[in-house]
Amino acid sequence: MDVMSERELEIGKIIKYLSSKTRGFESPKLVLIGGYALRHYVPFSRYSRDCDFALKEGLDKIKRMKPPSMTLEAFERKNSSAFMRWAKITAIGGKKVKTGVDLMESEITGRNNETFRIDGKFLQNAKKIILTVGIKCEVFVPDYTDLFLLKIISARPSDIRDMAAMVWKNGVPENLMKRAKEVADPITVKNKLKNEIIPDISDFLFIHSFRGTFVTKDFGENERKDVVRKLKAVI
Repeated sequence: MDVMSERELEIGKIIKYLSSKTRGFESPKLVLIGGYALRHYVPFSRYSRDCDFALKEGLDKIKRMKPPSMTLEAFERKNSSAFMRWAKITAIGGKKVKTGVDLMESEITGRNNETFRIDGKFLQNAKKIILTVGIKCEVFVPDYTDLFLLKIISARPSDIRDMAAMVWKNGVPENLMKRAKEVADPITVKNKLKNEIIPDISDFLFIHSFRGTFVTKDFGENERKDVVRKLKAVI
């Protein structure tokens, strides 16, 4: 836990640094996504070695802001979208720990090239909040529906557990499929739910992975079944 807390403090410092270089994430506008953004919507935390940001444009400008203590691990531009990763190795508790930041411009891509298009509404609907990531940080996080869609598009095991927590505590967004038509492929969204996400949560062993991730005993069989029922209503 000490190592994880120290690593999270390093992430917090990265967030603070980016904020100072972008006028509080306004120029260009950066929106924190991923597991850290999830903390705004559910009363759970899970640790991550990276923080993730989305922006509509301006990644070349961000590239020039890289702190001297970090390395440019990746920079890829394809058509109108781009991706960049900064990384840092820090000695924590006698171990070398890697932390980093991923930044995605114009599109966010899933494991099988599914895409979420970052549009003007994504930026407009983002909320500025105070979030504790080792230290208190003021950041933009996505609207609930947009974060929910991002979890569907990614659909890694950690994202599926995140979605279960979101549905358990806040339900399925009412405008989910309407928003999906604007930023993604609605058929892909439904197929991900039907073929990957719902089957995973339907497995009775899912409860154990959920409890292990979020360190809670409150999520049980009734909660799991209720989450599955609500997700099935979408498809």
